[in-house]
Amino acid sequence: MKKLLSFAAVCLFVVALCSCGSANTPEGVAEKALKCIISKDYQGYVDLMTFKKEMSDEDKQQIAALVKDKMDKEMEKKEGIKDYKLGTAEITEDKALVPYTLTYGNGETKEDKMKLVKTEDGKWMIDSGK
Repeated sequence: MKKLLSFAAVCLFVVALCSCGSANTPEGVAEKALKCIISKDYQGYVDLMTFKKEMSDEDKQQIAALVKDKMDKEMEKKEGIKDYKLGTAEITEDKALVPYTLTYGNGETKEDKMKLVKTEDGKWMIDSGK
């Protein structure tokens, strides 16, 4: 019985730990997006975006290629992203702004805000504006 309770406690801990990392919050999505950029997973970044019109997989691949081109040039100039910090989201109904600061490898920093929207199915996504 004691082993069963220990096993159940471990399982509960693992489930709680996994759910923290994948929370559907504006901050969680912004962090995933920044990690995609850092790891050069541009398709993963595009998959976190929402579009006003339906996009085919081919359209999304083209957008990922454009993001890759732009980001690779910027990361080369600034020697990659060394660190990032996220602020607390400003949420207004189904829209959110997540402030973040990037620290580049060359020492430069950039402060910006990521725009997110809550979709009809309740998921937070990056607002593509398109």
